[in-house]
Amino acid sequence: MGKTKKEIEEWKEYRLSVLVQKSKSDDDFEKYITFIASGALGLTITFIDNINPLKESIVIWVIALGWVLLALTLFINLLSHYLSSKYNEKTIQDIDDEIKYEILLNNIEDRNRIISQLNLLSIIFLGLGIVSILTYTIINAYQ
Repeated sequence: MGKTKKEIEEWKEYRLSVLVQKSKSDDDFEKYITFIASGALGLTITFIDNINPLKESIVIWVIALGWVLLALTLFINLLSHYLSSKYNEKTIQDIDDEIKYEILLNNIEDRNRIISQLNLLSIIFLGLGIVSILTYTIINAYQ
């Protein structure tokens, strides 16, 4: 049995509200990743300067690794944001060019997959960077 026009409209409205929520969630994700990574970088630099100077520290490579991972997190997040904007432009162009629906969906899925992979990589690098910094801090706290 098919859906009524009212049910179809309700589903369209619901779908649109889910898309709006997803867009807000994506924006928040990028903001939080940037906030956490840059905050962690700033905090560790303060920690190094004021609490445990490098000349008195051990396993300095661990903090350096953490900084590199956090910097990579910020770079990948920026790249993801840039590509997302470009992919939206390409999708609009695909729609304007009236390409076949199946091809349009495949293009969108491919583009979304790349953004998702970059976002996952951001999460992984952020986590590893924080773990590196915590490891360095714990080791040097007992010095």
